[in-house]
Amino acid sequence: MITLVDNVGYFAFSLAIMTTTAVIMNIWLKKDWLHKLTIVISSGAAALMLVQLIVRTSQTGRLPVNSVYEFLLLFSFVLLVFSVFWLVKIKLNAVAAFILAVATVLLGVSFALSDAAAPLMPALQSRWRVIHVLTAIIAYAAFAVDFGLAIFYVFAIPRKVPEGGLPAEKAARASLLEKLMFNSVVVGFIFLTLLIVTGSIWAEDAWGAWWSWDPKETWALITWIIYAVYMHLHSKPTWRGHKGCYLSIIGFACVLFTLLGVSFLMGGLHSY
Repeated sequence: MITLVDNVGYFAFSLAIMTTTAVIMNIWLKKDWLHKLTIVISSGAAALMLVQLIVRTSQTGRLPVNSVYEFLLLFSFVLLVFSVFWLVKIKLNAVAAFILAVATVLLGVSFALSDAAAPLMPALQSRWRVIHVLTAIIAYAAFAVDFGLAIFYVFAIPRKVPEGGLPAEKAARASLLEKLMFNSVVVGFIFLTLLIVTGSIWAEDAWGAWWSWDPKETWALITWIIYAVYMHLHSKPTWRGHKGCYLSIIGFACVLFTLLGVSFLMGGLHSY
């Protein structure tokens, strides 16, 4: 039986598809009315997601941070809010399009998961639960922004710089994108570090060990190393531009594998 909450979720998903399509169209059309329409639709999708999260919290009596399904709902909501910010403040439609696309895909994946609110298992009954999940959402959202910027950079900025250098407008855009990418990675890296630290404290409390080389722990560490390498190499001019973008894209692929691939393919202590 499809409930009212389900209908809200389907409507939010439909709006997410619509606004993603509209943003992509506006990359080429560059119409002011279409830009405003995307802001309205994406704001509506975010508002519906907020309603869904509030109802979920009311039904379960706790914040929705206890399963992959709930994580995807909360993560998608944050990405939708981020996309509205980028559309309103930064006005980079291409970056907003990638953020919206990630949110839309994750919402689509959530429909394939069970939405049953099962009682919390002992390992989840910890004061670290909420802060651990929230740090993950902030970290992953920041990396999603970096991913969108990296993809945009690869397509918008030529790999081979002419002898006379890039035109002033493209050079300024490249510099802005580099700055935004690095800042996004720094924010994500800080919260990914907090994610690993809080997870280790929680693991010691729940399982009696700070680190168990669980698949999700291992891939979180791999992701942390990739972004640490990115920040280290950023100081070297030869690693800026496209090389740094490729590293960002690899890093976000690891984020998605840590979030979804490990959960569905590898199991481990985090399979709940």
